[in-house]
Amino acid sequence: MWWLGDEEDRGVGTAAFGALTAGLGDGDACVRAAAAQGLRFSDPAAIEPLLVALRDTDADVRSNVVIALKDFDLPVPSVLEALIRVFHHDLDLEVRENALYALAFLDGTQALDALRLAARAEDLRLRLAAALALGDSRSLPEEHRLELVSLMLTDTNEEVRERAVRSLAPLFDKQPGAASLPLWLAALRDPAENVRVAALEALPLVGQGVAERLSPLVSELLEDPAAEISDAAIKALKFEAGAPIPPVFLRLFQSPGKTGLHARKLAVQALAYRGLADDAVPLLLPLLSENELTREVTDALIDLPDRRALAALIAQLDNEDDDCCANAALALAAIGDSEAIEPLIRTLDRREPYVRRRIVWALSFFTSKRVMPVLTGSLSDPAPGVARTAARALLETLTPAQVRALLSRLPLLRRLPAPARELLRGELEYELEEGDGSPGPSGQRLVRLGTTEYE
Repeated sequence: MWWLGDEEDRGVGTAAFGALTAGLGDGDACVRAAAAQGLRFSDPAAIEPLLVALRDTDADVRSNVVIALKDFDLPVPSVLEALIRVFHHDLDLEVRENALYALAFLDGTQALDALRLAARAEDLRLRLAAALALGDSRSLPEEHRLELVSLMLTDTNEEVRERAVRSLAPLFDKQPGAASLPLWLAALRDPAENVRVAALEALPLVGQGVAERLSPLVSELLEDPAAEISDAAIKALKFEAGAPIPPVFLRLFQSPGKTGLHARKLAVQALAYRGLADDAVPLLLPLLSENELTREVTDALIDLPDRRALAALIAQLDNEDDDCCANAALALAAIGDSEAIEPLIRTLDRREPYVRRRIVWALSFFTSKRVMPVLTGSLSDPAPGVARTAARALLETLTPAQVRALLSRLPLLRRLPAPARELLRGELEYELEEGDGSPGPSGQRLVRLGTTEYE
């Protein structure tokens, strides 16, 4: 937390902290509200004066105090007790809403009674606040979460039901168990479109068992006349690893004249996310002839390495669309067949820096001796991003000793562009400190990683 460690690591310095705590007693309500806001994330010593400020006559001040107490993320009994009192007795609705959010965030169990009360309130704002607070609750046991969602799904207001459904999605790596299945079924059959969409959008985050058991119903929603629902269903559909692609899903690819382009793009992405090349690649390759889908298909093939796509991907290196060419280069790297090396090298000098970076990165995944001169030559590329990518590729594929040997054979270090020079110099210094016995490259390199890490 920000207040741990030295003074400069706190949310505010010592002098400012004193001024802000004093500001809680200022005669001007605007100053008091600003002081409460300024104390967020500061020293926990601010908690006591903030608790006193909860009795302020100005609602805006009390609201800012509640938010500040939440942001300390310290579920101490005095704070929880004060927030419970505020929720039950404060006359301002916004202050009560913020107290509910803070309670649910700090300690879901302590907030349970307040959440139950708010979920049954006549005031719609409180019911909406309860559904939203439920989604932020990190410590509420599953049985109580399901109890509250079940209650909220009977609400007459569809926005309350939508928020409740979104709170079914797991928080912080927690996954709902089979007990949540009836609630998912109810949400997917809800009469309101926005509730069904919310359920579909949250579904990919749940446990695999729950998602697979709901697949038949999700498959039905693929043919929903509402585009927003059918699109969400495409992204939500799960099917077992060994099972064939459902026929309703196949029809998205086989009827281009009857299917929306956006839906087909989502279907391509969904196949890539599934990660099984055996049945997906033969389905995707014919789509490369459709210009509107080529970018999505080449991107999907990065995650579905399959030698059957080799020739088609090499042909895409000549695509005038930079993204298609770049995706094809990375997909060829994922396949790793040496037949792609020469076409990649020939393409390198003909493309813009954005594409050259990805081709250089792709080439670094091949072990052929033909690749090393291209990588070292790219250290002098006029585009700094390309030079940096080449340097990083070399550092990730060579041991420190090999880097030193490489540098001894390169032109003077100062002739290299600055990004490449600094990277190689740093690695060389590290190697000299550690000696030849220092570890070289380790771990599995990811084709996609370098395209985003080394911009």
